[in-house]
Amino acid sequence: MMSGMAGFERADVMVRMHFGPNHGIAFSPDGALLAVCSAHHAEIIDARDGRVLRLIRGHAGTAADVAFSPDGRVIVTGSYDGTARTWEVATGASLRVFTGHTGGLHAVAFSPAGTRVATASSDETARVWDAASGTALVTLAGHFGGARDVAFSPDGTRLATVSTLTAMIWDAESGQRVASFSGHGDSVTSVAFSPDGTLAISGCLDGEGSLDSMACVWDAATGKEKSALRGTYGGVHDVAFVPGTSLALTATHDPGVRVWDAVTGAGRALLKIADEVNALAVSADGTLVAATTTITARTWQTATGEPGRTISGRHDHLTAIAFAPSRAFLAIASTDKTATIWDVATGVPVRTLAGHGSSVTAVAFSPEGASGAVATGSLDGTARIWDAATGQPRRTLAGHSSWIKALAYAPSGTMIATGSGDNTARTWNAVTGAGLATLRGHGGQVTAVAFAPDGAQIVTASDDRTARVWDAASGVHIRTLGGHDSWVQGVAFSSRGLIATASWDNTAKIWDTAGACLATLTGHSRTVEAVAFSPDGALLATASADATARVWHAATGEHLVTLAGHDYTVRAVAFSPDGALLATASADATARLWDVASGAHLATLVPLPSAGYITLLPGDRYKLGGDPGDCLWWAAGLDRLGPDEVHSRFPGIRRLPPAAPILPA
Repeated sequence: MMSGMAGFERADVMVRMHFGPNHGIAFSPDGALLAVCSAHHAEIIDARDGRVLRLIRGHAGTAADVAFSPDGRVIVTGSYDGTARTWEVATGASLRVFTGHTGGLHAVAFSPAGTRVATASSDETARVWDAASGTALVTLAGHFGGARDVAFSPDGTRLATVSTLTAMIWDAESGQRVASFSGHGDSVTSVAFSPDGTLAISGCLDGEGSLDSMACVWDAATGKEKSALRGTYGGVHDVAFVPGTSLALTATHDPGVRVWDAVTGAGRALLKIADEVNALAVSADGTLVAATTTITARTWQTATGEPGRTISGRHDHLTAIAFAPSRAFLAIASTDKTATIWDVATGVPVRTLAGHGSSVTAVAFSPEGASGAVATGSLDGTARIWDAATGQPRRTLAGHSSWIKALAYAPSGTMIATGSGDNTARTWNAVTGAGLATLRGHGGQVTAVAFAPDGAQIVTASDDRTARVWDAASGVHIRTLGGHDSWVQGVAFSSRGLIATASWDNTAKIWDTAGACLATLTGHSRTVEAVAFSPDGALLATASADATARVWHAATGEHLVTLAGHDYTVRAVAFSPDGALLATASADATARLWDVASGAHLATLVPLPSAGYITLLPGDRYKLGGDPGDCLWWAAGLDRLGPDEVHSRFPGIRRLPPAAPILPA
């Protein structure tokens, strides 16, 4: 984050390019704010006008649930990274990290007094923690399958949890089970207490795919069923009571939010929405309902069902990244169907490659002294060759029967290899676009391709858990590299003849030319998406779904540095031709430049629609081209400041001219 100081205030830069997938949602106690879990972060939103005020980042996995403290000053988030965290709402400052679960977290809750936090985890336990110290106080064991939700009773003395087939009530101090409900026939997804604490409601996946899906209302003291709320299509994802009423809400696959009479089980209303609802929340006064879908959050008036605000955003990812041979330019591929070419010295885009019919998934420059071209691959099933200087298209490579995920130029620049979802790789004449050979043998989608330094061999990666080495001229299979426990997503050849592979088993491996595994690189907490060798072959970079990239010693497998700062999966990594820079591209829709020697973050590059851009630099500096819309602002507490406002209030924040250099001399 960049910050500018004015007295005791600071302004934190907010770049919001990626919204979703969305999970938990919560109202502040006064109903003025919403907190929404989106991807790896939480968003603080003005519930009145739908403006996003602050992004709260820090989890290494998907943020699954969120809750406000009773005074509204703190939120707690639970993540698939296995931790819960508390944060100051006004500043985004991290307060406590709650560690101890051995699986991802599905749900979090504050006690009514605000002194306790409860968590529910896929490790089949729920826990109660001291909110101030982060100390674990009670572990609730005995769930069959992961604990999916957790809720405090209104007086804070009891906890409700759910897992496969069962909902349970526990004493919050002793951890003793005091009641249970076993009336569901499938995984129970959610639970809530009635406002007076006498009833509980639970939702489940009963009859998913039919009209038999239901939620049940039951006596919280005895576990006896009071009513069944039937008639929704698909599973019930979340449940809630409306304060001050006998109404209950269910979020379903229908899609929509349904309003029920909790006593009789009669349906009252349907709050319509076009998408499947993931989670819901009710304001403390009962007047507003909020829900999340995959890429939106919405509100309604409870009494009338009248729609309120819709909070949405871009869902584009960056998918691939490549340096030009001279290091002067950087190409970035995006799911918005384009690739952009950036001037590395200034951090400004200079060309947009537009013409694909779907997401651009791969990009590569032709080698030094070759044709001055850049190639792209797309989910539209084609690769295209473009003039790197003008951005004009030259050739379209068509022949795959499915999407193209990967491509690479041969060192000579005369051949291109592509990898496809049709389980094949193909080689092409880079000048004419003519097909040369089809490499068949993988039992799954071909996810990555790379040429050997001399161009004689090609290595491919596949969802069949293997990499394969082929003769580039003939397409003949030479050997198979087997040893990963999941899909192989990335592959690279080093200048020293080594091969690296990246896998969804959370590891990368280094192999010699004979096919022997020399090292297995462990340390990423989630899937490894891509690998790249430095030009001299001494270093290896990996990209991961844990939102980091790592740099390793290629000969020994020693971990050297972790590059943290992205908010979501890092999809691609690339070394500059001189080995001094590393570029990363992420599903958070940003690219970053890093100093390889120190691991220092040098710049964040953000493509915007219509050739616009945001470039963020250390030292409160930035560049902006075009209209950022809702993608860029500064948060001073919960004040949202645009570029013009922030300069007058925080003069230390500087906007640089487009031609200004961005890299250290």
